Amino acid sequence: MVDFSRLPEPLVPGHPEWKALYELAWTLAEAHIRTVNGRGYIDAAWDGKRNFQWVWDTCFIAFYTRYAPDRFPGIDGLDNFYELQRADGYLGMTYDMTTGLEPWPNRINPPLFAWAEWEHFRLTGDDSRLARAVHRIGKFMEWIEANRRTAPHSRLRETSGQPDPFQLFFFEDCGSSGMDDSPRTPRNPEAGAYFDWIDLSAQMALSYRMLANMAAQLDQKAKAEAWARRGAEIGALVNDELWCAADRFYHDRMLPRNFVSAKTIAGFWPLVAGYCPAERVDDLVGHLENRAEFARSIPVPSLAADDPNYRGDGVFWRGGVWAPANYMVLQGLAHCGRREVAHRIARRYLEGLVRVHDVNEPHTLWENVAPDLDRPGLKPYGPGTSKPDFVGWSGLGPISMLIEHVLGLEVDAVAGTVVWDLRLEGPHGLKRLPVGRDKQGSPDFVDVTCEAPADDNSGPASVTLRGTRELKVELHRGGRTVVVRLVAGVEWTGVV
Repeated sequence: MVDFSRLPEPLVPGHPEWKALYELAWTLAEAHIRTVNGRGYIDAAWDGKRNFQWVWDTCFIAFYTRYAPDRFPGIDGLDNFYELQRADGYLGMTYDMTTGLEPWPNRINPPLFAWAEWEHFRLTGDDSRLARAVHRIGKFMEWIEANRRTAPHSRLRETSGQPDPFQLFFFEDCGSSGMDDSPRTPRNPEAGAYFDWIDLSAQMALSYRMLANMAAQLDQKAKAEAWARRGAEIGALVNDELWCAADRFYHDRMLPRNFVSAKTIAGFWPLVAGYCPAERVDDLVGHLENRAEFARSIPVPSLAADDPNYRGDGVFWRGGVWAPANYMVLQGLAHCGRREVAHRIARRYLEGLVRVHDVNEPHTLWENVAPDLDRPGLKPYGPGTSKPDFVGWSGLGPISMLIEHVLGLEVDAVAGTVVWDLRLEGPHGLKRLPVGRDKQGSPDFVDVTCEAPADDNSGPASVTLRGTRELKVELHRGGRTVVVRLVAGVEWTGVV
C-alpha cells in the first residue's frame, strides 16, 4: 500500500477528482515496481509477461518519480541501461532486463538520459549520479554522432552560391523514434537514414545543453563549453533546415530537400531543446491553439487534425494523445516563458483523463487516449484499445503535470528557489513539496497554500508558505510578482 502521508499532497478541494487520479497513478506505479540484480525500477508497463524495458519510457518515468525518489525507484531504471552499454558507447532502444539481450538490435530510442538526470538533480539536489551519468551519456552521444548522422546534403539556403553540405540525425524508422505508426517515414529500417528527423535532431541539441549543465556542476569546464557549443550548432541547423516558412512549423526533411508534410507532435521538440526563436514560439503556440490542428477535446494529439491520416479515435501516433509527448510540449512552453498556455493545456488534458477514467471500464489510466472522444486510444495495427493500468509514463499527467503546470510549481533545489505560478481559482496548494536534502541527508520540504477567489483565477490571493530550509520563493499571479525570502521553520503569509 502506498503511504500517501510521505508523498507530496495536492490540496485541491474544488477538484477531488484530480487528487483521486493522482493517488491512482502512484498506486499503479507501486504495482509496477520490479527488481533486477537487486535494483528496483518502475516497469514501463509494455508487457507484464516479458521484462522488456524501453529507454524513453524509463526516462519519462523519472520525471514524476523524482517527487518521491526514496520510495519509487524511477531514476534507478536508467542504471539498468548504463550497465548494458557497449564499450563503443551504444545503448539500445530496449532490452530484456532478465537476459540483458536486445529484442530488436541496433536500434536507438530518443536519447533523453541527460534531460532526465539533470531534472532529477535539480529537484533532489542529489549529485551522486552526475559523474557516472556524464561519462555514460557522453559516450552514447559520441556513438550517435558516429552512427546516426545523415549523409551530407545541401542546405535549403545556400550561403555563397556554392554547395554547403550539412548533416543532422536519423532514427532507423518510426518504431525506433517511439512514434510507431506515425506517417513520417516508411516503417522500414533502411528508410530512416534518408530523412533528417526533427525530434532526434532537437533531442541531441537538448542532450548537449543538459550535459553542459551537468559538466559545469562537476567543474568540468572544457567539457561544458564543448557540449554547449555543439548543442548550439545543432540548434542552429534545426532552425535553418527543418523550419518550414510556408506553414510556420518544424518538419522532418526527406533528403536532399523536401519537407515531410505531416505536422506531428515531434515538431514541438525545439521548444524544450532551448533553441527556438521567440517569434517561432508564437507560431507554435498558434498551432497548439488551433482547433483544426492540435486544440482538440483532449490535447495534444500526436498528429494534426488537418492531416488525412488523422484519427480522432486515437489510433496510436495517428492522433492518439500521449503523456510523454504532452509533457515535452508543456515543459517546452514553460521553458520559453509561455506558462499560461502550458497551464491551459495541462488542465484540459487532466480533465480529459478524468473523463476517460470515469466513463470507461476498467476505471484506470491508459497507454494513450483519443483526442476527440472520451475513451482510450486504439492499437496501431489491429483491433482493441491501448493498454490499461499504464503507469509507466502515464503517471506524468496526474502527478508531474498537476504539480508543475496545473498548480504551477517549479523547484530548483540546487539554487534554493521555488517559482509558483498561481493560475487556479479557489483554495489550492501542495504539502510536502520536496526541495532537496539537508546536510545530514534528510529530505527538505515546503508547504504552499493559496486562498483565492472561487470565481477568479487572477485576482488577489492570500498565500501561506512554510518550509524546512531557507528558500527564495517567487509568486506570480495576474501579472503581479512577489519575492519571498523564506526562513526555515518560519511561516510566511501575504497577498499576491
